[in-house]
Amino acid sequence: MKGSPERSVSIADLAGAATIHGKGSGVVPDSPECDAGGCVGRLGNESFLAPQLITQAAHVRVDRETGVVRVLRVAAAHDSGRILNKIGADGQVYGGVVMGVGLALSEGTMLDDQGRQRNPHLLDYKLVTCSDAPQIDVQWIEYDSVGPRGSKGVGEPPQVPTAGAIANAISKVLGAQVRQLPMTPERVWATNREGRA
Repeated sequence: MKGSPERSVSIADLAGAATIHGKGSGVVPDSPECDAGGCVGRLGNESFLAPQLITQAAHVRVDRETGVVRVLRVAAAHDSGRILNKIGADGQVYGGVVMGVGLALSEGTMLDDQGRQRNPHLLDYKLVTCSDAPQIDVQWIEYDSVGPRGSKGVGEPPQVPTAGAIANAISKVLGAQVRQLPMTPERVWATNREGRA
């Protein structure tokens, strides 16, 4: 939109127009011949063939003076076919979002000038705890897919969009993008200073 505002499309219009697959996703391969009506006595590999479509949005609080970011809420919409175990599937999203918050804000390997790891154990590595976890709202887009009873896998993919959603929220607050993960207070503070210069 920046270079050609007359060609812009709102996200709502874009999302409502059709299913959009990311660059390089290609055509979903055919699933192997099998009876996909049950789960017992079979591997269910066909449920991993269909891509998951996921989107998330984050609400953050940014302290411009210190660069500290607090994620207040994450809204997560996931397409995983038919959800067979909602408590388990929701738990996968909760865990994925919390992992994504860590990836976005605090978890990173620090190396010295010789390439040695400076934070080799968990005492020197900031993991997200329950007190850091935001409110997480999950919405499932359900339909019959290729897996057992119409399901698809859930697994770790819910962590993938979280860092981007948090980065977008921080960018909206600062008016500038933090371009390196994790988005530590130092990096957020520096981006804020550069954005005001």
